[in-house]
Amino acid sequence: MPLSDREQQILSDIEARLRADDPKFVRTVGTTTVSSQSRRQVKLAAAAFVIGFLLLFGIVASIWFGLAGFAIMLVSAVWGGNLLKRLGQDSTSRLGGQLRGGFNRYLDDRRGRDGESRT
Repeated sequence: MPLSDREQQILSDIEARLRADDPKFVRTVGTTTVSSQSRRQVKLAAAAFVIGFLLLFGIVASIWFGLAGFAIMLVSAVWGGNLLKRLGQDSTSRLGGQLRGGFNRYLDDRRGRDGESRT
């Protein structure tokens, strides 16, 4: 449902006040997306995996360091895998919506042309 002219004006006023009051927040909200945040978390999970690997094989002096390294590797692998899965689902659903929308527009155009040529 579209906004009325009055509601559009109120929304514009609120946006203008927000830009004036807190430009850093506006910049952060404008540049941060869900996928960029997830990518950052995937990089963090990869770094944790490398640290766990170094603990597992780099420090052979104690079994406890090896167990801690294995635990860090396991947790970071599961965390990173879930993040990658979520990123893949987001991009697939977005692509599916674009394909569906384009196909529906194509069918509507075809129906319109077929209906015009028959009458």
